[in-house]
Amino acid sequence: MNFNYKWNFREQSAKIDKLVLKHITNKWEKIDWRIKNTRDKKKYKIVDYQYRTRKIMYGLVTYKRRIYEYFDEKLQKWVRVCLVDEILELPKYKRIGEDIEQTIIEYFADGKRYRDIWDIIKKANISLSSIHRVFKNLEVIEANTVKVKLEKNQPIFVAIDDGHRKFWNFKRKGTKHSMRLIVTYTDNINHKVQNKRVKAIIRPTKTAIGVKKTAEFVKEHCQKFYENIEQAKIIICGDSAGWIKEVADYLGAHFVLDKFHLIRTLYLGIMAGNKGKYLKEYNYCKKPLATWWLALNYWTIFDIKF
Repeated sequence: MNFNYKWNFREQSAKIDKLVLKHITNKWEKIDWRIKNTRDKKKYKIVDYQYRTRKIMYGLVTYKRRIYEYFDEKLQKWVRVCLVDEILELPKYKRIGEDIEQTIIEYFADGKRYRDIWDIIKKANISLSSIHRVFKNLEVIEANTVKVKLEKNQPIFVAIDDGHRKFWNFKRKGTKHSMRLIVTYTDNINHKVQNKRVKAIIRPTKTAIGVKKTAEFVKEHCQKFYENIEQAKIIICGDSAGWIKEVADYLGAHFVLDKFHLIRTLYLGIMAGNKGKYLKEYNYCKKPLATWWLALNYWTIFDIKF
């Protein structure tokens, strides 16, 4: 027996793919043959044979299937149907298989580009435009959310900030986008926020949103996930950007520096020569037990002004 020590998977992958495609074709045609023998012969009549091609991860699967005809009592007319496609749950006019779509979605979630995904699933013999359509037609169904019940005057924290990232479009041109991120929560226990909810507005950079639209977006977000929001005490957290303060004024909410920016502001005050004035507050804020009420009342507790 001769053994090829230079055998590798790349050389044999084409043969393996053909065997997989042949196996799937035989399996589907066998199911069609079984349907032919077990169907209600008085109801379903064979009227035609058709070939259909489906794209899967290993390539193209072309199988022969029978077309049946039956009389629909409700419609009062003869209807054509392919029983094997119904059993296999294959959409009528769709060629791309579900395994390809799932792979594309998974790689999109990992941050892959269209060209990277196309190189990975090259065996499926699909184009870049097909990958783009899969992503464009992706529908994310939101689950029915359970609202969090808020007590009267219970604080609800709304952290707002802007982020920037470059996205690549289909023509491989990078366009910078801005993300207005909103994070809401009701408490912070042992460094773990409670009842956290996240939402974002993504837009091309230099596209104006405005204070009013941001404030309405915050209200809509809070009403979606929390009950009795009208009785709660809204606290807007963020850096010292002017638009964040204006959003707080529009909502009639309290504005506070979040812990990170509060410590940073105190540190800058110390570096500016105010060590004796801000060192005590700075060391206190760095402690893990320093909570939101410190930021909320820092100007009254330590009489700090910036």
